Amino acid sequence: MSIRRLLTGVAAAAFMSTAGLVPAYAQDASAADASDAKIQSFGTWSTRCETNEQGTEQCHAFVDVRIGEDKQRIAYLGIGYGPRDANEDGKQDMFMFAITPLGTFLPTGIGWSIDGGEAFGQHFMYCLPGGCQTEILLDDARLKAIKAGKEMVMSFRIVGKGDAKVPVKLDGISKAIAAVPVPKKS
Repeated sequence: MSIRRLLTGVAAAAFMSTAGLVPAYAQDASAADASDAKIQSFGTWSTRCETNEQGTEQCHAFVDVRIGEDKQRIAYLGIGYGPRDANEDGKQDMFMFAITPLGTFLPTGIGWSIDGGEAFGQHFMYCLPGGCQTEILLDDARLKAIKAGKEMVMSFRIVGKGDAKVPVKLDGISKAIAAVPVPKKS
């Protein structure tokens, strides 16, 4: 995929967010670039489970936001358990991660707002050929807000294109998160 084509899709998403249109959400295995992944749908959200090289199943809830006739990915948002107890409270922690297109302006980071409430955000961690990624620990209050919410808006900036605001419907999120198995402690 060419950068020009990708940025054209990003520009369309920026336009869509300002025009108040909602992008289509892909829910099938091909939309999630799945090979041997097990995908299960819950409204707008789905779960994806894959077996890693060590033979352990890893799962997360996700929504794959695509736009345009050729279904360009504008964002991939996932929620799953982290590999460690980040806040050392003795229970497995849930993290939310986002992947945005290459060309995302990294210094501004990414923001999320649930049902127009107080925004929270995170800096990007790195970019790979598939896009730029970040993750944030979901404390109990944020997780509760996500599960009770109707819509989350992701905000980030695209170099040379401006701000992108990507609406993400939250229908099915509670069931999708509940379907993600808690990893077994090693």
